[in-house]
Amino acid sequence: MIFHNTPTRHQWALGLALSTGALLPVFAQTNHPTTSELAPIDIRGVGVTRGDAPVDGYVAERSLTATKTDIPLIESPQSISVIGRKQMEDRGADALTEAVEYSPGVAVLNRNNNEVIDDIGIVVRGFQARDSVYRDGSRSYSGLPYDAPTETYGLERVEVLRGPSSVLYGQGDPGGIINLVTKRPTATPLREFGAEFGSYHHKQLTGDISDRIDDAGHWRYRLTGLIQDSETDYDYGFNDRIYVAPALSWTPSERTSLTLLSHYQKNEATYRWTGFPLEGTKRDSDYGRIPSDRYIGIPGEDGYNSEVYSVGYLFEQLIGDRLTFRQNVRYREIEYDVTDIFRDYAVADPVSNDLRTLARSMRLRYDDGSTVTADNQLVTEFEHGAFEHQLLTGFDYKHINYDSRGTSFTDPTADIPPLDLYDPDYNQAFSRPTGFTPRSTDANQYGLYLQDHVRFDDRWALTVGARQDWVDEQTTDARKNTQNNLSWRAGLVYLADNGLAPYLSYSESFSPQYGVNDATGQKYEPITGEQYEAGLRYRPNGFDATFSIAAFELSRNNELVADPLQPTIQSQVGETRSRGVELGAEVDLSAGLSAIASYTYNEVEVVEAGGSQAINGKRVVDRPDHLAKLWLNYDFQSSALAGLGAGAGVRYTSSSFANADNTARFPSATLVDAAVRYDFDNVRLQVSANNLLDEVKLYCNGSAPNSLCDFGTTRNVVGSITYRWD
Repeated sequence: MIFHNTPTRHQWALGLALSTGALLPVFAQTNHPTTSELAPIDIRGVGVTRGDAPVDGYVAERSLTATKTDIPLIESPQSISVIGRKQMEDRGADALTEAVEYSPGVAVLNRNNNEVIDDIGIVVRGFQARDSVYRDGSRSYSGLPYDAPTETYGLERVEVLRGPSSVLYGQGDPGGIINLVTKRPTATPLREFGAEFGSYHHKQLTGDISDRIDDAGHWRYRLTGLIQDSETDYDYGFNDRIYVAPALSWTPSERTSLTLLSHYQKNEATYRWTGFPLEGTKRDSDYGRIPSDRYIGIPGEDGYNSEVYSVGYLFEQLIGDRLTFRQNVRYREIEYDVTDIFRDYAVADPVSNDLRTLARSMRLRYDDGSTVTADNQLVTEFEHGAFEHQLLTGFDYKHINYDSRGTSFTDPTADIPPLDLYDPDYNQAFSRPTGFTPRSTDANQYGLYLQDHVRFDDRWALTVGARQDWVDEQTTDARKNTQNNLSWRAGLVYLADNGLAPYLSYSESFSPQYGVNDATGQKYEPITGEQYEAGLRYRPNGFDATFSIAAFELSRNNELVADPLQPTIQSQVGETRSRGVELGAEVDLSAGLSAIASYTYNEVEVVEAGGSQAINGKRVVDRPDHLAKLWLNYDFQSSALAGLGAGAGVRYTSSSFANADNTARFPSATLVDAAVRYDFDNVRLQVSANNLLDEVKLYCNGSAPNSLCDFGTTRNVVGSITYRWD
C-alpha cells in the first residue's frame, strides 16, 4: 500500500518524541516493586472501578471520557452515557448505530446504509457524528468522507459525551463525541468462540481469547477476531467484513502499565442509493408498486471497499503517591475505493414523466489517509484545607495526511443508461466517468490543555479547563494555512447526601476548515460551537440506578455556506442552533431486571443559512423533535428457568422535516426490538431482532408524484451460539 504526502522528517521526529521520548525518564526514575509485591488486577472482576474497565451490568459508576481523570459519573459537568459489553450483548448490538440507539440525545437515522458508513447515520444533539468518533481517547477520523464502520465486537464499552468537548479532545462538532473503549487483555482466562446466522443470509464467526503469559501476570494477551459474510435487504447487496485485533499488556508493578493495541479491518459492501418516485412507492401507480428491495446500481460494479490498519499503546505510570503520567499513541491508516451509482444530480428531475424510468450517473473515489495521534497527560492530586484537586495538564499532537482522487457527482463523462424501476435491465452497456480531480491535505494540530477538577466541603465538584490549539495545514493548490483557537469549559456540581447532583456547565468546540475561498483566496477560520447546560442527576443510595435530566442550548457558528449561483464558492456566515431537554435512566435490580430509558426533545434550527440548509429560521432536515426509548431485560430467577433471559425494547422517533423550506415531513416511526437467550453449561443460545414488527417507513422529500423517496430499514433477525470456557 502506497501513501503519498507522508509526514516530513521533522513531523515524524516530533511524533516519535511525543510517543516514546517521555517514557525513558519515567522508567528510569521508578523503583519497581519485587514480584511478590505485585497484585495483578483482573479487569473482569466486580470490584474494578476504573473508568475504562468493563461495566458490571447496565449502570456504570466511573468514566475516563468525561474529564480524562477517572471521576465518578455523578461528578461530570456534562451529560454522558456509558454502554457496556453486557448491554450490547443483551440487545444483540452488532453495529455502532445499534449500540448507541437507546442513549438520550442520540438520533439514529432509519436508513439502509447505517452499517456501511455508521457515523453518518448517528446524530448527537442535532449534529452528525461523522468526525466525532474517538477510540481510547484518540480521534479516529481521517478527514475522508467514507471512513470505515466500527466493529463493535472489539469494544468493551461505548461512551457518548454530549456537548462540545474541545477542551479535552481538540477539534470536533458541538454535538459531542463517541469514545470507543477497546477490549484489553485480562488477568484471568477468557476464551470465547461464536457463530451467527440471520436474515439475508447473514453468517458470522467470532473469537475472543485472553490470558496471562507468565505465572505472575506481568504479561497478558488478548486476540479478538471476526469474519462476516452477509447479504442485505435489497437485491444484489452484500456486507462482508474481516476484523482482527491483537493486544498485549505489560504490568511489571501496580505503578506501571503498558498496553499495546492494534487491529486490522477489511470491509466489502454495497452502498445503497435510492431514487424512487412517491407515485409507485407510497401509493400505487399505473404500473403497480416498486419493490422495497429494488436496486438502482449495476451488479458487480458499485460498492465500498476499505482496509484499515491501526497500532498504538496506552501507557500509565504512577510517580510517587500523587502524580500519574499517561501517554496514549496511535497510528491509523485507511484506504478505500468507492463506486457510487445514483440518481442523476445534473438534471432537475431524474424521474421520467411517466414516473417509471430513473436517470442515473456514476462517481468514483480512490482515497487513502493516515493519522498519528499522541496524547500526553499529567494528573496531579493534592489537597489544601477542604479542597481536593485533580489537576490535569496535557499536550497532544495530531497529524492527518490524505490523498483523494475522484470524479464529481455531475461528471458529464459518465454514461450510465436509465433504469426501468419496474422491469430493470442490469446488463446495459455503460462507461465510467473519466474526469478525476486529485486532492491532498497535510495537517498538524498541537494542543495544550489544563483542567482542574476540585471537590470541596464534600458537597461541591468544580471542573474548569482551557485549551489552546495550533493547526497548520496545506491543501492542494493552496498556500499553507494556520488556524489557532482557544477553548474553555467550566462546570459546577452539587453533591447531596441523598444522591441528588444538580449541575451547570459551559463548554466550547472548534473544527478547523481546510482550503481557501476559491473566489477571494481568503483562508477559512475554524467553525466554532458553544453550549450552556443545566441538569440534575440522581444516584439513589442502596439502589443500583442512575437518573438524569438535562436542558441545553448549543450553537455551531462560522459554518461554510455555498453561493447559490456558484456552489464551489463558500463563505463563512452560517449558524445552526440546537436546544432541548433530555431524560435518561439506567437501572440494575438484584431481582434480575435491568432497564434503560430515555426521552429527548430537540429543536434544531437554522439561525443563518449554513450547513446543508438554505433558509433562515427553518428547521434542519431529518432532525426529529421527539425521541423516546425503553429497553427492559430480565434474567429469570427461579431454578426451573435458570439460564433463561429475555429483553424487549421500543424506540419512538417523531416526524421531522423533509426539505429545507419545511413544507414536507418525514413520518414518525415506532420500532420494536427483542432478544431471548438461554445459558447452560458454557453455552449461550440467543435470538435477537431489530425492528421485530418489520415496520418499514417511507421517507419522501415532498408530496408531488415525482418526489423522491427512500425506504427505512427492515426487520433483521440474528441467531447466535457462543461457547465460553476458562
